[in-house]
Amino acid sequence: MAERMIALGRYEGPLGERLDESRDFWRGVVDGDGSVGSYRRPGPRLSEFAQFRLVGSQRLLDAFAAFLRNHGICGLSVRPHKSIYTIGTTCGPAEKIISLLYAEAPVALARKAKTAEKILSGCPSD
Repeated sequence: MAERMIALGRYEGPLGERLDESRDFWRGVVDGDGSVGSYRRPGPRLSEFAQFRLVGSQRLLDAFAAFLRNHGICGLSVRPHKSIYTIGTTCGPAEKIISLLYAEAPVALARKAKTAEKILSGCPSD
């Protein structure tokens, strides 16, 4: 499997088209190096908002940003953070990304799938 991922461009060079447009691939990347959460807003009213973050190489995150744009999620930028890069957002755009990657997903990291399900169903976090 590692050889196949290398051949598809996972670690260097351009990503193969099969990876570029695969929500399953991107969900795996997020399961490994991302964060999906629901956080309380500060203030007198108890309200929560979705948050999404992914860290990695600039090459990989630029491809992820292009994947999101191809699915109508625009306006996100890849930013340097120490020795790596990050892309992330909150509220509505985060919910759209979480839905794109996790809604009715056949395979996902169990704890992130559970968090995604709570966010998408509107249930508060534990």
